[in-house]
Amino acid sequence: MLAKQSRLVKEKDFKKIFKAGKFSSAEIFSIKVLANELGLNRYGIIISSKVSKKAVERNRLKRQFREAIKNFDKKLIPGFDLVVMVSPAALKQEYKFIKSELEKTLFALRLFKPEK
Repeated sequence: MLAKQSRLVKEKDFKKIFKAGKFSSAEIFSIKVLANELGLNRYGIIISSKVSKKAVERNRLKRQFREAIKNFDKKLIPGFDLVVMVSPAALKQEYKFIKSELEKTLFALRLFKPEK
């Protein structure tokens, strides 16, 4: 579970990110990123009922994406809001694939801290 201060929940935050955020996509999801002035990263995960009509499947995907994000959180540059929009293709994927695709996309967005 992501810490409470690391979650995006307000509609105005989502709208601001969708309006002005930088976009990147992978086979199974898309990401919108926008800098914030908070000094920490906040995350939102969107999985519509078009992905699956079954809440069990949507919740499982959300847990998998949350866990993958949690693994990368300490390696990311702080100060960004990220919204992950999951596509129906993610239903058929394993956690390892989700995690590797997320890592590639975050690397492409240059969100990882430089290694020393």
